[in-house]
Amino acid sequence: MGESEEITLRKEKIMNWIRKPSNLAFFGILVFAIVIRLYYFSMTLNQPLWWDEAEYMDMARHWAFGSSYIFDAVRQIFFPLIIAFFLGLGSDVLLPRLFLLGLSIASVIGVYYLGKEIYNTKIALLSCFFMSVFYLNIFFTYRLLVDIHSLTFFTFSALFFYRYLIKNSKKSLYIASVLIAIGTLFKLSTAFILPAVFIFLLVTEKLSFIKKKELWVAASIFLLILTPYFIWGYFEFNGFVLTKASAHVAPSDYFERFFGGSKDYFSLFPVYLSWPFLIVFLLGIALMYQLVLGFDILVKKGDKELKKYLYLFLILLLPILLASLMIDHNENRYIINSFPSIFIISSFFIIKSYNFIKNKNKFLAIFLVVVLLLFFAFFQLKSTDSLIKGKLNSYSEVREAGLWLKQNSAPSDIIVTSSHPQIKYYSEREIMPFPESEEEFELKLSSDKNLQFYIISAFEYHPEWSYTYPQRNNLTPINGYFADSEQKQPLLLIYKIGD
Repeated sequence: MGESEEITLRKEKIMNWIRKPSNLAFFGILVFAIVIRLYYFSMTLNQPLWWDEAEYMDMARHWAFGSSYIFDAVRQIFFPLIIAFFLGLGSDVLLPRLFLLGLSIASVIGVYYLGKEIYNTKIALLSCFFMSVFYLNIFFTYRLLVDIHSLTFFTFSALFFYRYLIKNSKKSLYIASVLIAIGTLFKLSTAFILPAVFIFLLVTEKLSFIKKKELWVAASIFLLILTPYFIWGYFEFNGFVLTKASAHVAPSDYFERFFGGSKDYFSLFPVYLSWPFLIVFLLGIALMYQLVLGFDILVKKGDKELKKYLYLFLILLLPILLASLMIDHNENRYIINSFPSIFIISSFFIIKSYNFIKNKNKFLAIFLVVVLLLFFAFFQLKSTDSLIKGKLNSYSEVREAGLWLKQNSAPSDIIVTSSHPQIKYYSEREIMPFPESEEEFELKLSSDKNLQFYIISAFEYHPEWSYTYPQRNNLTPINGYFADSEQKQPLLLIYKIGD
């Protein structure tokens, strides 16, 4: 076959794929998702970095250019390594942000194929549409954090784990093992799917699954991929990096944290979904009642429909419960991996309702589905727009201070600040965080003449003594950023230490 014939054949295959209504609908949703994301991408490309973002960028600069950095076990290293590669190509934040944009689009695709694998194309289309406009997905697409990475790898891992659990595809199991290992290198909580898979196997196969060779092979693949990270972490932190990272965010009271954290997460579901869509989701959960009534059947016979319910329920619930148990504070992004299941369950109810109403009045059935989709899209995009624009210039004063210090300080100067990741990134100078006591600060000041700048701001925690120290010691204010034009409400002040 000649080259021109191959090209013609490929074009024909593409056109045949597009001509299929479901494929055309999926393509349309994907284009819609891309257009939305590109719109906000142009808006947020140069927005200031938050604390965590700046830490990842500082880590990347360490690897790319050899700048100093003290690692924290709670920060995963894979994303900074990728950023370091981009920095080596001469990029700043552009390529890392494009990388995140690609992962965000991939997460929409992943939800489509997960919904299609578990149910059918109609449910898949609805699910990926919901993910395409979901405000947490869109918002964190523009933050150099690791939550979108986690969502994407969690979703595709869930897809391939399901193919193994239902169809016994060993190849899918090994692919899932690779994906979840990579996802864990981005963010540890991506691995929250593993307890879900374990519980699923325990319920459906009791302990007999332990004898399955392919599961041990998959576990070996998972550990093999993580081994370089474990070795690096051992030498960097003098211990097992996962326990070091967990200790950093561990709650003081696990019992209280588990119930309080999960309660707070669930109480915010109307904010995540809107009340009408929350009702749809809860009715979708109600349709899974057979999971409770037929649990003995699931255990004894492994009913396929009940397996679907169990799997969706586990990959929904475990990320929320484990985030509540193991992390000492709540953030919406910590439970983002639960939403593929939430959207599939909601879509399941919508299609069930549509089929029921269609038998009586097809026009009404279509009308109700369209209204629900439009309402959900409006609610989510309104939340997206408000959140992105509201946070667009957050920490801009910290960025401006860092850039000003880069131009008005010597490379050997050290800056005292509580915004140390951001100031370090923007100023490219060494940073010293505030000690808890004034005595300790005075001791460091007397021993290090490179301490030249002192920043007080409204953006981070400061020890009490630090606010009045400049006045008590006659430090000279040399620059400031204010909340009002009259410059009576300072947000950040820079003082010169010494002459």
